[in-house]
Parts: sequence; C-alpha cells; structure tokens
Amino acid sequence: MAERHAARDQYDRDQADWLTKLRSLAEPPKPDDDFPAFLLATQPFADLARKLIKIDSRQQLTVEIADELDWFLRVFADYLRTEDGEEVFPETPHVIC
Repeated sequence: MAERHAARDQYDRDQADWLTKLRSLAEPPKPDDDFPAFLLATQPFADLARKLIKIDSRQQLTVEIADELDWFLRVFADYLRTEDGEEVFPETPHVIC
C-alpha cells in the first residue's frame, strides 16, 4: 500500500489532470478524490489513455471505449484504500459437457 501512495505522489500532476478528465467521462458515481487516475500515465494503461486523451464528453466514447473505461473505474476504485478483493480475474469454474 505504501508503494501505491508513493507512486500516486510521484504522479501528482498526472493525478490532477487525469482525475479531471475521468470525472468528465464517467457515469455517476464520479471518481472520488483518491481514485488512482495517475495510473493512466503509466505504461500498463497507455493504450486506454491514448483512447481517452482527445475525448471531452461521455457521448464521444464508442461503446468499446466506454466499457473499457467503466471497467477501469470499477476495478481500481479502491486501489489506494485496500488490497482486499483484488482478484480481478477470478478463476471461472470449468464446465464439463
């Protein structure tokens, strides 16, 4: 958790910029002040950031990008608060036919 907060501090400017952008694109509830918007300035999320950079409103998003954004907002909502429940891709039961 300390590493996450240190990264957030390192990306302070990106945090402010991306949080503003995400709040204009997200459906309610809007991201809280502690949402890790700075993650969009990191390599793992460069593709999503590139898709969002020139978008100014939710209405401009394609369905695919809106779905990706909604996933990002949902999955990382508690990233700076807790490590509980981080199994993003839980094992799916195998169905034998």
